[in-house]
Amino acid sequence: MKPIRQSCLSVSAAVMLVLATPLHSHETDNLVLPLDKEFADLGSYLDTVHALAIQGAVEGLNARIEAALRIRDDAERAFELRRLHDPGALAQAVYDRFSDAFTEVLDIEDAVRGDWARSMYPGKITAHWSIEWMYAYLHFPLDPRRIVLLFQSSTIKAYGVYFGTDKLSHFHHMGRYYYENYRTLLSQGQTPEAALRSIIRTYSQDGPLAETGLLGFVATGVYSNADLAANFTGFKFLLNLTEPVMLKGVVHPPLVDRCGAFWSIAPRVRPESGWFGAFISDHWNEALNPNLYGELLQGGVRAYMREHADHIVTFYSVRDQRPRDPGYYEALKDGLSNYYGEDYGHAGDSTQLFTIGNTCFPALNAKPAAAVAGAR
Repeated sequence: MKPIRQSCLSVSAAVMLVLATPLHSHETDNLVLPLDKEFADLGSYLDTVHALAIQGAVEGLNARIEAALRIRDDAERAFELRRLHDPGALAQAVYDRFSDAFTEVLDIEDAVRGDWARSMYPGKITAHWSIEWMYAYLHFPLDPRRIVLLFQSSTIKAYGVYFGTDKLSHFHHMGRYYYENYRTLLSQGQTPEAALRSIIRTYSQDGPLAETGLLGFVATGVYSNADLAANFTGFKFLLNLTEPVMLKGVVHPPLVDRCGAFWSIAPRVRPESGWFGAFISDHWNEALNPNLYGELLQGGVRAYMREHADHIVTFYSVRDQRPRDPGYYEALKDGLSNYYGEDYGHAGDSTQLFTIGNTCFPALNAKPAAAVAGAR
C-alpha cells in the first residue's frame, strides 16, 4: 500500500502545481463532431483579432517612440530608442494584447459562443462542446488528474482546420516562452539552429513545463503533439513580427517593418484578408495529429474511438471531405509528425498512436455490414 499511497501523493502534488500555474491546461476532443450542421469558418475572426492586436501594439510603441524622440539628452534618447526598437519590445507589446493563458480560453469561448457569433453565422456551428466527450471518463474516478481534464475547450473551425480553442492559448503563451528562451540562448552565443533545438527539447521532453511534465503526462497522462505544434507556430508568429519565417514550406516576410524611427505594419496584415491562416494547419487537430497516451488511458481511448468509429469516419470523410481510406490517415499522421520538415517535438509512432486509420477503420470492418448501415 505504501508505494500506491506515495504515487497518489506525487500525482496530487503535480496536479496542484498545474492548477496553480497560469499555464493550466484545457483539453479538447476533435474526434466526435456534429454531423447534422456545418461548422462556420472563423478565419476572418482570427484575422481580425490578430491584426488588431498587432495594430494596437504598434500604435502604443510608436507613441512611446515619438515621446522618446523629444528627449533632449542624446545618450538617454538613444538608449530609449534602442529599447523601443528591439524586436522583443514589439513581441511583448503584441503578447500583452491577450489575457493570461487560462482566461484567454474563456475569452475565446465567450466570443465564439456569444450573440456576435450566432448573428454572424446563423444556422452554423461556431463552437462544439459536449458533456459526453472523450476525457470525461478515461481516468479512475478518484484519480486527481481528472480535475485537470474537467476543463474542456470547444472545437472550432478556421481556414478549413478543426481544432480546440486551447490551441490559441498555446499559440500565444507557450509561443512566448519559446520566443523569450530562444532570444536568451542567442544572446548567450548559440546559433539559431542550436537555440531552436534546445527550446524544442525543453518544452517537449526535458523541462518542467514540457509535454512529458506539468503540461502533459504528469498532469493528464496525455502528451499532445497538437499542443506542441501550436506552441511552435506561436513562436514563429512572434519571430515573424520582425523576421522572415518559413510557414508551410514558404518564406513569409515580416509582419511589421521599420519606417524611419517608427514601426509600420505590413499591408497584408489586415482584418478578413486570410493572412493569419499561414499559422494554422492540420497539425493542430488532435484527431489527425493524435496524442500519445499513458498506459492507464490507452484502453479507454481505444474503446472510445472504436465505439464511435462510424461517426468519426463519416465526419472526416463526408463533412471534411477527406478520403475514406485508412492509408490516408496513416500517411497524414506521418506527415504531421514534423512541421513541413521541421522538428517540433512530436512523439509516438504507428504502434503507439491511435489514428482514424489504425483504430476506427478496423472497428468498422469488424462490424457486420447491416450494423454499420443501421448506425447511419
